[in-house]
Amino acid sequence: MLTIEQFLEHLRDALNHLYDPDHLRRSPLAALLGAAERFDTPYVLQRILTEAIANLEPAPGVRPLSPARQTYELLFYRYVQQFSQREVADQLGMSVRHLRRKQHGALEILAYHLWEQLRLPTEVHGSVGEQPAEKPEVGPSVAEELAWLRDSPAESSAELARVLPAVRELARPLSDQHNCGLKMNMPDHPPTVAVHPVALRQALLSLLSVAIRRAQGREVVLSVRPSRWETEIKVHAPTVSECLTGPSDHNADSLSMARQLAELCRGRLIVSSEERSVDACLIIPTVERLPVLVIDDNADTLQLLQRYASGTRYHLITTREPEQAVELAEEYGPQIIVLDVMMPDVDGWEVLARLRQHPLVDRIPIIVCTILAQEDLALSLGATAFIHKPVSRRGFLAALDHQVSLMEPESR
Repeated sequence: MLTIEQFLEHLRDALNHLYDPDHLRRSPLAALLGAAERFDTPYVLQRILTEAIANLEPAPGVRPLSPARQTYELLFYRYVQQFSQREVADQLGMSVRHLRRKQHGALEILAYHLWEQLRLPTEVHGSVGEQPAEKPEVGPSVAEELAWLRDSPAESSAELARVLPAVRELARPLSDQHNCGLKMNMPDHPPTVAVHPVALRQALLSLLSVAIRRAQGREVVLSVRPSRWETEIKVHAPTVSECLTGPSDHNADSLSMARQLAELCRGRLIVSSEERSVDACLIIPTVERLPVLVIDDNADTLQLLQRYASGTRYHLITTREPEQAVELAEEYGPQIIVLDVMMPDVDGWEVLARLRQHPLVDRIPIIVCTILAQEDLALSLGATAFIHKPVSRRGFLAALDHQVSLMEPESR
């Protein structure tokens, strides 16, 4: 018989060893959460726990000091980022003793959240059978099927010189079936893109399957155009039947899948149709070409952001010395600056003012990234954007991606 107190203890133990595969494989939670007896048990359990914490993140409008946001931030810093209790206490502006009390409450909230997913009785002191309540057999959702992609290693990348010929060969039987030509226009040296190769291949096959069916005997053209920090892959097909965005369920499903894959890879899909042709443009990031200067006195935060940026189009230049901000901006010419303002020696607002007043760096977009709830102030003092700590990998890269999208309006 398992009590919720025992479940809470198993949860605490697993979170304390979140990045220890051997320990997670032996955790009782693996069986309870349906992750046992798999070759990838530790990683499945790790994903379940990190997603459960992510699900507790409140909506953007919730005030920073609200109990819900404190619960999420405490769990995120303490377990996902593996900060020490002292570091988390400093981040949240409380004593270690107060943090310990809050941490126990936050773990209880997370435990009940997972307990409810198991459909077990919710009595605090009650006990339940060893097996969770039986659930009807339902196939995994699209989001569940694609969860591996969202959690794939940050360094995942694809060489277009290898992926595109493979895609052409996979699409050839379908193009032969519909009597369509399939042409590829690639530059002499196709770039490497910051996308998982499987995801890219499936997204392109989804687009080509729709284009080939619409072309019906004409030529489908796939072309590649690298831009400054992104690569555009266009699929063009003359059409003799209903447009690409028409009512066909099969076409709609294929486009929906391509769009979801693009978004999970921090790219985007633009589909347009005219009377005589249809076009789809997949825009994806190119690997490590864009310099970003990050100014933060916390070494752990800098290390975390470096991990977030690994394998992407972003090359991070980091410093714990805010006094060097202008000098480093002049030396490296970053395209974006990320600035913390809660620093002990130099006020970040002062650094922001210096950067905005310097004639050589005053036009560089500056993202203020801080634990303070001061978005309006940051924007009024010249910041281009604002992100609130703790920031997830997805949130950090999305903020950088948005600034890049503003730099190249001609490619939209």
